Amino acid sequence: MVRQARHIYEFGPFRLIPEERQLLRDNQLVPLTPKSFDLLVVLVENSGHLLEKGELMKRIWPDSFVEEANLSVKMSALRRALGEGQNEHQYVETVPRRGYRFVASVKERWDEGTESSTGELSEEDSNSRLVADRERQTSSSSLAAASRPGVLFRRWPLVLVGLLLLSALLLGLNAGGLRERLLGKGNPARIQSLAVLPLENLSGDTSQDYFADGMTAALITDLAKVGALRVISLPSVMQYKGARKPLPEIGRELNVDVVLTGSVVRSGERVRIAVQLIHAATGRNLWADSYERDLRAVLALQREVTRDIVGEIRIKLTPQEQGQFGSVRPVDPEAYDHYLRGRFYLNRQNRDGNEAAIMALERAVATDPTFAAAYAELAQAYVWKLFLFAPEEGQWAEKAFVAAEKALLLDPNLAGAYLARGRILWTPANHFPHEKAIREYRRALTLNQNLDEARNQLALVYCHIGAFDEALQESHKAVTTNPNNNLAQFRIGQTLNFQGKYEQALSVLRAIPQEVNPALVGHQITWALFNLGRKEEASAMLEQLLRDHPVDNGGLFTSVQAVLAASAGQEHRAEDKIKLAVKRGKGFGHFHHTAYHIACAYALMNKPAQAIKWLEAAAEDGFPCYPLFEKDANLDNLRQDARFVTFLAKLRQQWEYYRTIL
Repeated sequence: MVRQARHIYEFGPFRLIPEERQLLRDNQLVPLTPKSFDLLVVLVENSGHLLEKGELMKRIWPDSFVEEANLSVKMSALRRALGEGQNEHQYVETVPRRGYRFVASVKERWDEGTESSTGELSEEDSNSRLVADRERQTSSSSLAAASRPGVLFRRWPLVLVGLLLLSALLLGLNAGGLRERLLGKGNPARIQSLAVLPLENLSGDTSQDYFADGMTAALITDLAKVGALRVISLPSVMQYKGARKPLPEIGRELNVDVVLTGSVVRSGERVRIAVQLIHAATGRNLWADSYERDLRAVLALQREVTRDIVGEIRIKLTPQEQGQFGSVRPVDPEAYDHYLRGRFYLNRQNRDGNEAAIMALERAVATDPTFAAAYAELAQAYVWKLFLFAPEEGQWAEKAFVAAEKALLLDPNLAGAYLARGRILWTPANHFPHEKAIREYRRALTLNQNLDEARNQLALVYCHIGAFDEALQESHKAVTTNPNNNLAQFRIGQTLNFQGKYEQALSVLRAIPQEVNPALVGHQITWALFNLGRKEEASAMLEQLLRDHPVDNGGLFTSVQAVLAASAGQEHRAEDKIKLAVKRGKGFGHFHHTAYHIACAYALMNKPAQAIKWLEAAAEDGFPCYPLFEKDANLDNLRQDARFVTFLAKLRQQWEYYRTIL
């Protein structure tokens, strides 16, 4: 019977067992990188005492010279593993400019460990005992030889053989992961996906959060240019800012191979960034480094970090990608500061954030008129203003177009500028030029295949021209890049509706959080319910939607009410709803959907002339959706009408042309 004593430290819900290199939380293993584990052991063993940063670095890296930023990276990983937020000190207290102190109450005890039920050594125990015995024998022989001059030299062949045998045995047993460390094995065979978690702001000043978030966004943007790497978009990773989740759990939620964590500090005109690449499934550290530059060279710093990461995960860049990762010019520090603030505000995706973003980005380009990325971001801010917050103010379209053109004149490789230009083009004022918009969005995706917003917009155009398979493909790709992309989920539901797959559409649409654009989502749900024959449910939902949105922008809800009335034989009610829908639809950019509903209502009332007139209006106004019109059961009363046959033939010819450019 064998017992092995273990030294155990207990604090909070954690048990630390240094001998076994284990940290347990409620008896579940908490993954920690080797250096973060070493850091925790040193802190716990000196609980209550301040440990200077210099002392910690010497103890964690005794044989190496490292920068202070490496310690910050390990501390950040340790805090995350302990579930401690950036500004919390439940376990580890930060003493500014000095070091760290473990402040939690620690209970120290010895545990005699487990015993074998047979009283015999297992094969693993036997091997471990053999290794220990050989180590002791080697040590004793060495001491004896040292006391007898000349013996060691006569016996060196035997000593060498013993050492070789011991080394082989240690490698065979893989003691302490020695085989992986010496032979370089154990890294993921192929890394195909990555998430950049929000960089930690180590300045101690929360007003500098915009800088850390901006640097996070910049790294994502640069890494997303690598076509062979799926990079999770900014909205999906920002939910983990300050989160208390283990890295393997985050990796599972985002479905990525590796995560990049790190910190950033801005001090005067200098910026330092420390990053660490971690295997998502195991929490194992794959690579870490730190960088420091003058703020004027911050773009070069970002580019260097990106190149190092790409090199570390061994992805081969295409010639075009290599061109994108070439040298960059210096940037005015003040302009860059305005630029990061602008991105920070724009990511809030609300009216106030949009206003603040426009102000900051306009200052950025005024400070540095050659700052291409700032112009591209400004174009995006203007586009958001136009489509979400001030559609009645036409000047934003012109401003957005000018900013996008300026950005591309300065740098023709800015994906965001092509995205902005595509959105400006594909509007009622320009008569929805589908082919031109497709060209812009595809160019954006050529430069940045992880730009999920471009996939959203491309899927939108595809859906309108009846390229349903392509629309679904782009939407699903958008979701893999941004798992929280509710707009892509909505587009999937809408496309399934247009395909006549109403049960599937209903399932997808109802899975979208209720707070996400309830008007648009609700409209598609009512359409699915109606076509499934669940007319009472559809009618009740429409009434609720009209109570919540009495203006009924575009007449969408009212036009569906017209379809319901027509299907029930209530012609007078249907006509009244059509008139009201037309009145409410004046000035609405995407009135073509309302026009399609009106056509369905007239077809159900067996009034082919009016139905075809409204179908033609829908097609001419940006909705030439041949596959939908060709199969929609609501239009069955038109199938034998020569005018409808001619209309469909014309649409089919247009649809077949679009198929050639997809």
